Amino acid sequence: MLQIDATALVVFAVVWVLVVVLGRIFFKPVMRTLDERAARIARDKAAAAGSEESYEQDLRRLEDGLKEARAAADGIRAAAETEALKEKSRLVREVQAEGRAEVERAKAELQRETDELRKELERRVAEIAGSIERKVLDE
Repeated sequence: MLQIDATALVVFAVVWVLVVVLGRIFFKPVMRTLDERAARIARDKAAAAGSEESYEQDLRRLEDGLKEARAAADGIRAAAETEALKEKSRLVREVQAEGRAEVERAKAELQRETDELRKELERRVAEIAGSIERKVLDE
């Protein structure tokens, strides 16, 4: 049978001493370091997730701001175009009115000059007729 002698007990005691000593000197610090590393990784992952969420919120906020700015710019552009069309129509009406007034003034001036020339022509016709009559009667 198996006999347990003092050597086996000494080996058993040495193994237990090594387990206790190595556990306290080597394994516990290594495990503590690994636990700290895992905790830091978890913290960093949580911070990264928070940063990513913050980034996505900021991105959404910026996109919403850009949409609002585009809509406002479109509204301003439409208002400016409408105002420009109104101003163009007003200017066209003014120019047309000025053109009509100028045409009317030119017509009136032309009529006045025509009347003056007609009167002058009638006067000269009368003078020429009188001159012709005198010449015909004198001879």
